[in-house]
Amino acid sequence: MKSSKVLFYITTFIAAFILCLFTYILFIYKTDYLKIYVVYYKPAPLIKNEIFIPIQGGRRIAATPSRQGTFTPEQIDWLNQNMQGDDTGENISELNRYFAELTALYWIWKNTDSPYVGMFHYRRFLCINDNSRYPMLTFPSMRFRHLGIKHLEKFSQEFLHNLELEKKYILPWFATHDIIVSEPIKVNTYEQYQEEHLISDLDKALKIIHQKYPYMYDFANQTLKSEEGFYPTNMFITRREILNNYASWLFSILRPLYQQIKDELPQRDTEQKLAFAYLGERLFTIYLRYEQQYHGLRIKEVPFALASNFFTPPPNTPYIYLKTPQWEDTFIQQDNNQICSFNNAYKNCGKYEFLPQNRLKIKWDDGETSYFKQNNNEFELEK
Repeated sequence: MKSSKVLFYITTFIAAFILCLFTYILFIYKTDYLKIYVVYYKPAPLIKNEIFIPIQGGRRIAATPSRQGTFTPEQIDWLNQNMQGDDTGENISELNRYFAELTALYWIWKNTDSPYVGMFHYRRFLCINDNSRYPMLTFPSMRFRHLGIKHLEKFSQEFLHNLELEKKYILPWFATHDIIVSEPIKVNTYEQYQEEHLISDLDKALKIIHQKYPYMYDFANQTLKSEEGFYPTNMFITRREILNNYASWLFSILRPLYQQIKDELPQRDTEQKLAFAYLGERLFTIYLRYEQQYHGLRIKEVPFALASNFFTPPPNTPYIYLKTPQWEDTFIQQDNNQICSFNNAYKNCGKYEFLPQNRLKIKWDDGETSYFKQNNNEFELEK
């Protein structure tokens, strides 16, 4: 009798556990549990499925001239028909010329509630799969995978599966991590900002940190002036409470800064008008590393994947296509016998020389040499 009761309790416990597990799995994998917003500001290949939600940054001012010129009524209609705008609810859509994707971030923060949330760009994604088949590009201080626009135009399950941008790959990471971000660009962030942007903007942001968050000020300075670099692109996937805390902190700095410099912004060139997007990357880094050091935030760093059309040769420009088992249709630009492959992780540039029997020799800057055999309009790597 006693053994029967024990067996009954064990069976009941196992059944209850299986039921709870099944319910939990259904809960976390339901459609609205994870939403990743893909930010657009112009028409481009549409990235959209049950977890990827396209959002137009700056919809409120989309009809006004921008760095892309002025959109046609047809372009504006396409954007309106195919994606959410950042101009509903509580928003700062009108600041998009200065804040770029951060107007979408503000909208996501104020107007959505999915437990897990992310933000990508229309041609940049986090690459969860470290073994992706897409080629890895290595430039000084950063690396990323290159997809090519042709992959986005055929946005498919294969593409998502290869980058592991599916719920079954993404959500398990949160058992051991709190946020997924791009790998850092390894530079002295303060010096790099001074070279490429207006350092007075960053200094003013630091002053606001000193006023509002004095306990973070020394850490912020140390972070910016270290050689650990910064997290680029303002892309992430994280839990809702982390996004909420970060966005509250970020905009408590950027909004008063905007009030300080708003009168001078219209006179700046296009690049420097986007100051708040660039500042966002640096502030994102300060916030995450502070939370990591003092509150145990668990950060997962991954390469990002970039889709671009820079492999397409400009009109009337000489070019060569190289083909290897790893690369496809790689555009190589020629200039004074110098060849640069933006699709080769370790041999970015070198000197080329045409050889007899339709062969091509490339001596890469790292000292290695590759030989290619011409096949129609392509040069294939010799085995």
